[in-house]
Amino acid sequence: MDEKSDILFGAKGAHPILVAVDFSFDSKAALIWALKQAALISAPVIALHVIHDPAETPGFYNKPGHSALLPLEDVASEKMDDFIVSISAEYGEPENLSLIEKKFATGLPPGRIIEVANLEKAQLIVMGTRGRTGLSNLLLGSVAKQVLQGSDIPVVVVKSDQPMQPD
Repeated sequence: MDEKSDILFGAKGAHPILVAVDFSFDSKAALIWALKQAALISAPVIALHVIHDPAETPGFYNKPGHSALLPLEDVASEKMDDFIVSISAEYGEPENLSLIEKKFATGLPPGRIIEVANLEKAQLIVMGTRGRTGLSNLLLGSVAKQVLQGSDIPVVVVKSDQPMQPD
């Protein structure tokens, strides 16, 4: 292998796998898939959540029992911690969960995912997809589709075997 291959595919200093996380079943499946792949090539994993309170799901960052005035970043960080803990039951190697680097960005998800992946020199972007079809896909678009179209970095889209969650 040449030096570039060593960096990308498992030698010391391997580039990370970036996983876009929105706390859905599909992003859980994506993170589990990425952890398994990262273990094979000794690559770090970055779990990225883009903080964006979209019009179609207002109040996504409100938590029962918490002030609505809490900064979105604080609520997102708590949600990420809970999300990673919930994965430990499904993913058989909980010690690897501590190796996940958590990152947060604000803005529109497709552009920020690509931007952070480029800044981190990610070798791969992994994301779940909700599998919207028809009118909702046409009106809302698909973050995964936009990342696929806009990224120069390879993108893997993972779908959960769980039933689709309501928006």
